[in-house]
Amino acid sequence: MRKWLIFLGLGLAVWAQLPLPERSSAMHYDASRNVLILVVGEERIEGDRIEVVDLIGRRVFSQGVSVSGGEAVSVPLPSLPEGLYYARWVSENGRVRAVRRFAVPR
Repeated sequence: MRKWLIFLGLGLAVWAQLPLPERSSAMHYDASRNVLILVVGEERIEGDRIEVVDLIGRRVFSQGVSVSGGEAVSVPLPSLPEGLYYARWVSENGRVRAVRRFAVPR
């Protein structure tokens, strides 16, 4: 039993030191321009959707996006009332790539 615990401890120590896989996509909100900025790694992304929902869960904005590898794309948002919102970047097969909470100031 003691050997098993030592082996498990060494395995966990090695696993904790492994580097995390690089995230290939990111999304940020720029309040000064009222846009979502999408950044991808090397792959080309087509057929994805950006959805913005309010705190109640109502979809207030939805738009399809295509992003070439290694570039950043700005997605302009409509004028939204003051409040908190969630932006979801959903792939064409339904996988959520990123979720960001953002606030629209006065």
